[in-house]
Amino acid sequence: MNAAIALRVSLALPLLACSGSSGSKPDLPPGWEGAQTVSSFTQAACGGSADAPDAPSESMVANATSGSVRVAYHAAHFRCAQSVEGFMRASPGSVDFLVQPTDMNPSRVAGCDCLYEVTLASTRPAGPTTITLYRRWDNQSGATDPLEIGTAMVTVP
Repeated sequence: MNAAIALRVSLALPLLACSGSSGSKPDLPPGWEGAQTVSSFTQAACGGSADAPDAPSESMVANATSGSVRVAYHAAHFRCAQSVEGFMRASPGSVDFLVQPTDMNPSRVAGCDCLYEVTLASTRPAGPTTITLYRRWDNQSGATDPLEIGTAMVTVP
């Protein structure tokens, strides 16, 4: 493992320890009720301020390998020190990913926003697959409808 990957993994581990829905039913938006938790998910440490004038826009890059798809979610905009988790809903020829805070009803919130690097992956059958990525903020934000970050078409070998 090269040093950059090892550093990224070591930074992501403390945040991942907090991820998950603690065994309770996740708070998902309408239309996502049957979504599955993404088993391959990482969140790196904060990589910059979302409030900076030169902050990059949220974006995604999708690719496929044998039997799976992977999404790199760049500049994921969430609160500082906020753990997030991923969900997916799939149908033939498509998969939608949703990234949202693990705690949708925080009692206290940070007074700043961060940009994170998030990766999600899932197994998929061979063939063309449309991937769509959505982001959702916590209920304290007042903006809880999923926001589409991007869509990409890949072919799973």
